[in-house]
Amino acid sequence: MQEHISLNCKKWTCKVRKALFSPALEDYTAILNYKNCVSMRFLLVFLMLLFLMDLICQVVFFRFIEFGYCIYMLMGIGFMALIYYAFIRETGNAFPRKPAIEDESAAGNSAIRQTHLPTIILYIFEILILLFTAFLQTALNPGDMPIIFLILLIILPMLIFDQIWRVYLMILFVSAVYLTSASLILSSEAYGPILIYVLMDDVISLTWSGIIIYSRTVSLQTNGITETYASHDGLTGILNRRGGDALITNCITNGVPGAFIIFDIDNFKHINDTYGHQRGDEILKAVASCLSSSFRKEDIVTRLGGDEFLVYAIRMVDRKFVESKLADVENNLHTIAIDAQNGDHVTASIGCSINDGTYIDYSALFRTADHMLYNVKQNGKDSFAVKDASFRNQP
Repeated sequence: MQEHISLNCKKWTCKVRKALFSPALEDYTAILNYKNCVSMRFLLVFLMLLFLMDLICQVVFFRFIEFGYCIYMLMGIGFMALIYYAFIRETGNAFPRKPAIEDESAAGNSAIRQTHLPTIILYIFEILILLFTAFLQTALNPGDMPIIFLILLIILPMLIFDQIWRVYLMILFVSAVYLTSASLILSSEAYGPILIYVLMDDVISLTWSGIIIYSRTVSLQTNGITETYASHDGLTGILNRRGGDALITNCITNGVPGAFIIFDIDNFKHINDTYGHQRGDEILKAVASCLSSSFRKEDIVTRLGGDEFLVYAIRMVDRKFVESKLADVENNLHTIAIDAQNGDHVTASIGCSINDGTYIDYSALFRTADHMLYNVKQNGKDSFAVKDASFRNQP
């Protein structure tokens, strides 16, 4: 019985730890930052509209105009607009492209990639709103409950896309600062009920925020697994044509230069016919692994299908360096043995077209690299041919 209880306790502890400290979220930095950008801008626009509506209501419906109050409202709207403008300048365009899950490993992504700045700004802004609301209500009506603060303490954390423990830390920090300050300002009779209400509100906020953020995390991971299966080759584990074409097209469209390289395993049909399809699959896996290790992490390695592979080597545009790199890759491929007994090893024909970043047509790059590949096959295979960016000036 005790062992069963201990086992259940360990299981639930593991689940809670996994929910609070989900390392998988760190793999989706660009998506989280995009969503926090949207939340921050929504919050700023909402506050500007709230200030403006309050000002209009004072003038139109209540027929009451206080010059000082109007100045404060206009200053608030101007301050929010200034923050909005500064936020856009720091994080990119007003409406950035939503990154796909598969874009996380691609080079040349948006400016908000691999930075936590939008998330940090959102945290700071929400903390300031909560504390300002709490202290304003306490200063104006010391004996009353800070209703707006308690409501915002439940709503605002749900706008943040981040680890649950960080959101929890923000909720507890704001509550602790407010309660500590209120204990110094209010009498013990007034402070007691506020303490109880704030603690009850913390429980609701922590529970509700935890449920919302955990469901988002599960959804993000599920979508990530789906995207991975859809964009990756089931046999080799590298990008398939769909996934690779999307990333390479994104790079080319955004002017990211690189070497567009097509690899074709020589005599692969003979390998399948002589050694069997199982051995052929093992060769494909070995070639994919060799290409992945031969190029850098930011380079895009793709299996086009069959015995063809495609690599877009980011910012690799120097012709001599590209030729030296391809010679090294050829030597690495030669180390893959087809039949160790008779000394057969893998060879490949390689065609390469270099994009200096000014050419934005995927099809033209592919045609040129494929033409280089064809020339290599016509001249005995097991070699490479490179053409630089000057190809685009030719008919």
